This record gives sequence, structure tokens and C-alpha cells, in this order.
Amino acid sequence: MAPPLTFGIGPLSARLFADTVSGHLCVKGKQALKNAPPVFDFDRSRLAPTYDVERLQREVSHAIGQFPPYVHYNVIPLTRSGETKAGVTDFSDPDWTTWIETPLLGSCPYIKEILESLECRTTNVRLLRLEPGGELREHTDPQLDLDFRNQVRLHVPVFTNKNVEFLLNDTPVPLLEGQLWYLRLSDPHSVRNRGQAERVQLSIDVVVNDWLEERIVEGEK
Repeated sequence: MAPPLTFGIGPLSARLFADTVSGHLCVKGKQALKNAPPVFDFDRSRLAPTYDVERLQREVSHAIGQFPPYVHYNVIPLTRSGETKAGVTDFSDPDWTTWIETPLLGSCPYIKEILESLECRTTNVRLLRLEPGGELREHTDPQLDLDFRNQVRLHVPVFTNKNVEFLLNDTPVPLLEGQLWYLRLSDPHSVRNRGQAERVQLSIDVVVNDWLEERIVEGEK
């Protein structure tokens, strides 16, 4: 793959012909990018870190134990939106709000350590739970694409099992506990938990910068 173009502010995707507003792609520019061929010709990348599974599971077990039973699917916020920017219409802009640590995140020192090890800005951080037998049908998250150089989502499986199937572009992604993954979620994806225990994943939305782009490009495909 050819190296990204450089415009004096670090590597940028060759698709940055689109209009920009205050350093962020505007809606018109994003639509133009969606209709262009991808620069990054992969839909997944496992980044180098592998986290302490036992420590992570112990901390998450304590955290989710504070919540009542759920049906099918459950989201536990570890950050929440604070002050919002007036007049925002594009909520994929990472600056539409400030993100504030929840008390629950304050009680999870290892997760905080993981977040602080990422040399990029984090925004929406959550624990995602899927019950045994649960399914999230195929869908897309249109703005979560490295090509936009805006926001992407990183994934750390906390509890999973061999009967969990995560499909991205109809191809399984081997998400193992303690690994850190980037997935191009603007593409079709789904997840099914055919196991006997719930699946729990740490979901981390981050703002793309040079450091993160390099880690993703260097990751295992």
C-alpha cells in the first residue's frame, strides 16, 4: 500500500480532498469519502497490546455486579457526555460534547490504565454485554472508518467464548480476551453469542491521530 499523503500536519488519507471545517470533515466531505474507494484496504487490525485478562475480568465482574439483570443486550457507560456544543448537527464530530468519567470508571483503575496508555483522545467508553443466545443483527456504523480520520472504535473483549461469532463483511473476526482491535464498522457486521455465558466487551471510541493511525496500519491483519 502506498504511504499516505502528507500535507504538513502529519499523514492524512489520500481521500482528504473533501471540504473541512475547523479541521474536521464536514457532512458533505464525509459523503464524498463514503463514495470513494478506501485508502486503507483492510477492515480489521489487531493492535500490539495484549492486556492482563485476569485483572480485567476481575475488575469488570465487580463493575457489572452492581447492575440488575438485563434482557438480550446491555450497555454500561464508563464516560458520559458533558457540556454540548450549540448548534451541532453532526454527532460524529468528536467535539460535539465533552466526555466526563463516570464514577464507575473511577472505580476501575485497570481500565483507566488501558485508556491512558492510548496516545489519542478517548470519547465514548462503554461495557457492552450480550446475553447467552443473544444476537445483534447485521448493521453498519457509517462514520466509524479510519479513512475519515475522524473517530474509530477500538474493542477489547473481556469475556467471550468459542461460540461467539463476530462477522465483519461476512468473515469471522477472532476476537480473543485481552486483545485490542480496530474494526471498520462502516462495513456490515453482526455478532451472535451461542455460548452459555454472556459476552462482555470494552468499547472505546477514539479520535484518530498520527499515533493511532500508525498503530492500526502496523497491526496484524
